[in-house]
Amino acid sequence: MSRIALLVGVASVALASGSALAQSKSKFDITVGGDAYFEAGIVGQDRDQGLRSTDFRNRLRLVVTPIAKADNGLEYGARIRFGTDTANANRATVSDRAYIFVNGSFGTVSAGQQNGLSDEYAIIAPSDWGTGGVDGSFPAYFGNTASAGTTGNLRTLISGNSSTRITYLTPKFSGFQFGVTYQPNSDSVNTDVNRLKTATPNGNTTGAYRDVFEVGGNYAGTFGDVSLGASLYYSGGKAKNSTAGVTYEDLSSTMAGLSVGYAGFKVAGSYAWSGKSGYVKQTSLVTARSREAQNVWTLGAQYTTGPITVGLGYLNAQDAGSLTTAGKLKTELFTIGAKYVVAPGLSVGPEFDHFKIRSDVAGGNDKGNIFLARTDLAF
Repeated sequence: MSRIALLVGVASVALASGSALAQSKSKFDITVGGDAYFEAGIVGQDRDQGLRSTDFRNRLRLVVTPIAKADNGLEYGARIRFGTDTANANRATVSDRAYIFVNGSFGTVSAGQQNGLSDEYAIIAPSDWGTGGVDGSFPAYFGNTASAGTTGNLRTLISGNSSTRITYLTPKFSGFQFGVTYQPNSDSVNTDVNRLKTATPNGNTTGAYRDVFEVGGNYAGTFGDVSLGASLYYSGGKAKNSTAGVTYEDLSSTMAGLSVGYAGFKVAGSYAWSGKSGYVKQTSLVTARSREAQNVWTLGAQYTTGPITVGLGYLNAQDAGSLTTAGKLKTELFTIGAKYVVAPGLSVGPEFDHFKIRSDVAGGNDKGNIFLARTDLAF
């Protein structure tokens, strides 16, 4: 409850400081932007029975931001980002950002549908080329092969969960900025009200948590021609036990990143550790389980000259795999690619990925190569 009181208090102070809102004659300026991509993939892998070797995919997102400024200098507004649903073929349009915000000398307070701090601000291996390298499209092309749960989650666990939350960011000072965010439920968003402490059974792992918080900050500075960046975040929360009485480990996840840049070169890496977060707790019915910790680390480099960026990266992700079998599930990725800016807002980029998956489940091992070609539009 103390975390809730802190965040609500910060929000109250922020809104109180903007008491001139009602009297402001400012008009809202509404900006519309967004991004889109078209992507083609060719895959060759060991476990390809019943699978095509090629496929296309695309996504388009629109961002609408109404913003105004009060007579006392307070900025306030809202933002919504919505786009095509890439996970289904039902042609749905969904939002993954929908929040209001105020911004002043006290910092920034935002409330609504948004991602966690580390998902928005943490440093990972450079990814401004191809489809994003270690943070790119490759997991979508694994087919029926199961990969480590941390393969597509490089920050604190579930920080990428787009749910209703309240966030506070301090002003930037001497290159530093800190923040804290709180969400009552990881499985509730927009107009939904979910007061349940339990969730639908989800096997031996769960992604449902309550009273989730994330704290941390980042640093960005320059020393002559050298730029330095660092980030550190921690998230925690209570696991939602299943309605069938199954209990899970609570959320506890830490993530750190570091980057160095010089004369067009950038080298960066990250490490995230989530331990046993979300694992089913030991019971008399499950006695032979691996307790391998969830973790993922990335390392990479890129070089930009004029309209061209080239880069390479490495990812190593693991979790316990089957919690009823000794061992672990591990994903390794070696990636290399490029980007060419054809015109402002328009770029093309090839990417080559080599992956290895080692599973504790019989027949679960896999390896292969993925070639991706992508065209990006940002407006």
